[in-house]
Amino acid sequence: MFATRYQSAVPVLPIAPVQTPPDSQTGRQTGLDIPTEPVSWPVMLAGNAPVQQPVDPASKVSLHDERLPRLYYENFHVAHPILVPSSLYHDHNYPHFLQLAVHFVGSHYIASIPSQPYKEQVVAELKTNPDRSASMVQAWLLYSIALYARDEWAEAQDALSHSIDIALELGMNRWSFASSTTPERSLEAESMRRTWWELYVTDIFMAVPLKTTTFRCSTVPPEVALPCEESAYNCGGDIPKPRMIIEFKRRILAAEDTVFSSFSYRIEATTILCRVLVLNRLRDCHRDHLQAVENALVSWINHLPPKKLDIVDSYGNVDEMMFQAHLTIAYAAMLLHLPRSDLPSVLSQSQPDDRFWPGLTGQLSSTFTRLVHSIKATEASRRISDSISVCPNVSKHTPFIIPALALCGLIQLATSTSHSEECFDHHCNRVTLILGCLKSTQRTWKLAESLYHALRSSAAEVLSDSMEKWNAEPLHRFTPAATTPNDQDRPSTGANPVPVMPDGHDFMPPEFSPAFIDPTCYNASFFSAIPDFDMN
Repeated sequence: MFATRYQSAVPVLPIAPVQTPPDSQTGRQTGLDIPTEPVSWPVMLAGNAPVQQPVDPASKVSLHDERLPRLYYENFHVAHPILVPSSLYHDHNYPHFLQLAVHFVGSHYIASIPSQPYKEQVVAELKTNPDRSASMVQAWLLYSIALYARDEWAEAQDALSHSIDIALELGMNRWSFASSTTPERSLEAESMRRTWWELYVTDIFMAVPLKTTTFRCSTVPPEVALPCEESAYNCGGDIPKPRMIIEFKRRILAAEDTVFSSFSYRIEATTILCRVLVLNRLRDCHRDHLQAVENALVSWINHLPPKKLDIVDSYGNVDEMMFQAHLTIAYAAMLLHLPRSDLPSVLSQSQPDDRFWPGLTGQLSSTFTRLVHSIKATEASRRISDSISVCPNVSKHTPFIIPALALCGLIQLATSTSHSEECFDHHCNRVTLILGCLKSTQRTWKLAESLYHALRSSAAEVLSDSMEKWNAEPLHRFTPAATTPNDQDRPSTGANPVPVMPDGHDFMPPEFSPAFIDPTCYNASFFSAIPDFDMN
């Protein structure tokens, strides 16, 4: 039926059969109705109708490729878990238009095939299908996030608007919606709750580059129950009794730590980000407004239960929801403090992409000095780079973190211009880390490509002279002098002793330390509320 509907929508012109390789996916049986014979598809040329001409087998695409749902779940679903778990995807029998959206997203994770034909198919289906169901909300939502990651923001905003329109029309923002047709603790009801909250998160993140304060989902009463833990959702069984947002807010009054789902902390982190965006747009901002948001940022961290402080477990599994939550809080802190700091703009003159460099519309009003804001902005950027160094495969995270990474790199560049040359290598290493992550991610998402080039151009202008000077100087000039073996036999002169390990051995062979130990910017920040991640 899947193939029949596609063929009725787009006429297939007769093309000479093409021999497919043995491992071709076109004839393999899946949960969808896939023809067993090779299918030839029309060649889509930009600005032209399909024409009949020979097709290179390597350039052919199939909308029935069974790899695409698998790639969607392996790479995208974990960051935006609104559909049913992967084990239930085929049995769930999602509508044709939603399957097309899944295929479109999954196509970005295969470098050998173009994603544009998949986009054309899904947008044609979404715009002509009169369906006004929750599945259509999910399809438009997934499509909008993919467009955002493709750096097609106007279309992404339009797609998100379609999704929110239908969601509000259906009443998905109501507590009763999720359990109106299915039991409250069913997998389907949980998927509906997750869809609404994903709309909520997406609505806020998409407002960052547009620099607007038109938030549609966060302005309605928060009636929808909170999502459960990912482990409970992915097992495919009964869902625990949903908890309400008011319970989550009252946790700070509990005598003991009450642990909520990671998705819940992600929602609150995004809410704080929304407050920062609104604050930065105000023409008249009282210092108490600023302090209230700063208090929210610090309180979010201090009220985390111990098990939610880490983003990885002892097996190396990443808690993607907590990973996003931590990065969102650090991103919000950068957006709050950077425009109020004395850090200079380091945007490249050749590529002045200021979509993610925050600005203020009103007068500066603060309880802090500009220096303190600078320190807090730099500290937040350090948290971003530390987190991404733990989980550097950005393409497996939400594309919403890509702008946060770029801003992190820009702040490190700006900080390097005001700090002494002793810690130049420290900031350079962090910029190098961010550039590498963006460079690898640009193979998947075009947004990473544009921000990579913007950050690279800025880094080239800021760091080139310092790199040349750093390379010309002996490295030991910026490193404490090493103690030679003969010096160890001499009486102490009051100088700092060589660090030793508990077993009595030197921390590092002295002859290696000048060449292999980079100077640090600081050992610990007074302004950091988050302890270093415990990787033991």
